[in-house]
Amino acid sequence: MPKRKSADLVQIKTSSIPPLRQSTQETMACPRFYTEVFIKGNRLPGGIEAARGTEIHRTMAAYLSHCARKKVGMDLEAFETFSHGAGQQAAKILSGLRDGYVVDHEHLLATELSMALDENLQPTDIASEIEGIVSDSGLPASYQGTLDGVYAFREEAKMLVDDFKSHARPFDADTPQGKEYSLFIFQHFEWVQTVVFRLTFVRYKNLSRTMEYQREDVPKLIEELKAARERQKMIHLKYDSSEEIEAISGAGCIYCPLLSNRGCPISEYNPQMQFEPVDRLKFMLWYSAFSKVNNKTLREYVNETGKNVVLRDYNGKAYIFGPVESESNVYPLFQATEKGIAVDPQGNPSMPIVSLLMDYAHSTPDDTAWMGKLVISSTKLNSYLGTKKRAFLDQACQDTADKVTKATLKVSKPLDSVPDEEPDEESEDSEWGEDTEF
Repeated sequence: MPKRKSADLVQIKTSSIPPLRQSTQETMACPRFYTEVFIKGNRLPGGIEAARGTEIHRTMAAYLSHCARKKVGMDLEAFETFSHGAGQQAAKILSGLRDGYVVDHEHLLATELSMALDENLQPTDIASEIEGIVSDSGLPASYQGTLDGVYAFREEAKMLVDDFKSHARPFDADTPQGKEYSLFIFQHFEWVQTVVFRLTFVRYKNLSRTMEYQREDVPKLIEELKAARERQKMIHLKYDSSEEIEAISGAGCIYCPLLSNRGCPISEYNPQMQFEPVDRLKFMLWYSAFSKVNNKTLREYVNETGKNVVLRDYNGKAYIFGPVESESNVYPLFQATEKGIAVDPQGNPSMPIVSLLMDYAHSTPDDTAWMGKLVISSTKLNSYLGTKKRAFLDQACQDTADKVTKATLKVSKPLDSVPDEEPDEESEDSEWGEDTEF
């Protein structure tokens, strides 16, 4: 293909570039991946997973609409019907969400709401049935997305955008998708001052991540979205001018068409292509067993001899295994005495840290939002509450506690496995490999 003259490069028609969506932004992390899918039109591998994700979104849209019509927050029987209609795998994934997800039917505005902005970041292709939306520009869409669930809170000048994720690994809501969808809301609804973007992870009960944007954030959101659009255009320009398209290894490799036939130009040193996943699991199991024995032996040597183990490389650098002293701060909730806890002149328990925080809250009321995120470690507290004589206090604390769901990727033990010995309490490694927590 002949190269374009540099003056002609800027004349590429944006109509030949697909609208910027969540899928295109994620794929653009590797320009070669984007080229294969959105320019050459090669099909993505993993069609079953993609279809399953589509069914999960359709199921949740149907369930939200059902609860809104019935004016109920939950309907477990209907949830079961909808999820099983989506297929066995989708139903299994959605089962984790079922008992914990409550639909705010009073504020639900729409499900599966398609929104778009033109090249000037003005609303286009507007759904006319939605009340309160600004006028349509009538221009082609340059930015597009489908919002799973939209909730409107007129009295608070706020909207909530709910996006359902079937990922095994939870992640923060500060994503390009969240910024794009929040800008969609701000541009379509002039009365909205706050947008909350929420990721709801359907595999788990009560597991979500949120990010909040204010109307004053709109210029920054526009700037970031336009920058992504320019990167998208640049990939098309490079392809049209026969320039080499770069390949960059990353998590998206597992969806790339070039992965299945080893056509990736960096396959020789792309870690995503060097081993099959089952081979990596085999190595993980071997490494876990070896690491456990190796670490225990090193610890025993240092503990018994009192000597550090020192390794020097040929550049003179030394690697030392031995005790390392470190300090960290802990903040006692109460001021301790020999007989229990100290009290002030009024007979109230002395809580120095709490008193300092309260004084700061009174003197600086505009800087207190972060205080709502302060928590007491459940690990330490539970160790004291788990006795019979404190059963009432234990239950009262449990009733007050906020439930936080965490997802850990780990290797499960075979059902018929019997450990040969008790696990080493000092070891930081699990028997089947180190847990990966997100």
